[in-house]
Amino acid sequence: MFESCIKKTLVPAFESSTGIALNLVTTQPPLAKLQAEGDDPEIDVFVAGQSDMKAAHEYGILSSIGASKLSNLPDLYKPLTSIGTDGPERYSVVFTYNPTGLVYNGDLWKAPPASWFDLASESTPGIVNVRMPDSQNTVAWLAIMAKTMNGEWPTKLSDYDKVLELMQTKLKPKLGTVLPTSGAMQSSFVDDPRSSLTVGPQNVAIAMAKRYKLNIKWVAPKEGAYLITTEAGITKTKNGYWAHKLIDAMMDKDFQASFAECGYYSPVNSKTKVDPSIETQVVQGEENVAKIMQLPWEKITPLASDLGQAFLAAVEN
Repeated sequence: MFESCIKKTLVPAFESSTGIALNLVTTQPPLAKLQAEGDDPEIDVFVAGQSDMKAAHEYGILSSIGASKLSNLPDLYKPLTSIGTDGPERYSVVFTYNPTGLVYNGDLWKAPPASWFDLASESTPGIVNVRMPDSQNTVAWLAIMAKTMNGEWPTKLSDYDKVLELMQTKLKPKLGTVLPTSGAMQSSFVDDPRSSLTVGPQNVAIAMAKRYKLNIKWVAPKEGAYLITTEAGITKTKNGYWAHKLIDAMMDKDFQASFAECGYYSPVNSKTKVDPSIETQVVQGEENVAKIMQLPWEKITPLASDLGQAFLAAVEN
């Protein structure tokens, strides 16, 4: 959905207004490969989630973004402005985001799920499907659970002991499958009517319900839905001028509106006006954006690999 919306909205608009052809690379190149390419990278604008973008910055892959070259940057929602910065340096800009919470089958739930802990509850109907742990997925809600149980954000693997025990004793008996991709998550509701609950962004749940004509719904858990961003950064490319132009176009209020209407992606530009038919299906307004939990990725990401292995050991063995 993401790639198809980019091709439908951004690509023709940018090419028409600038005469510059865009080549959309839909598979993210490995960071080590981009690092090795140095000043001659295969891509000009790198698109990734928050933790991968921060890693690209730490690898030295990205150039500094000139704020004065982005006319739409002042209109970025304030809660999103510090993302992609390192002190005074800006290495990326958020161009779309969504709250991630619980995606559930409305036919199986008498009342909506209310907590992240419903993923590991005996009272949860049917089966629960979860994603493979990666840098921005399962490890995120495991961290939220650990914080809820311990009172502070986890900083070492042992801080997850209570959560991993819960996964083994409560989630494992309810677990349908560990899903490799977002597409597999969507298919799980179609292929197995027992599928009751999973984790996902709000826009994916809305698109699923429309596409498959299922009673799929989304809810923000009481502990909070967390922010998942997609950001754009500039590599060490010699095409820095046009890279800035492209990122500025990605933040433009008209593109943001068309992108929201294509895939229910929440707009980052505070001046964006979406079609009234989707106003309630995207997040808009400074106050509403601020309500979405921003996770301390600097604490979560370093443990992601070890935590992922521990999680799989808990639910699969």
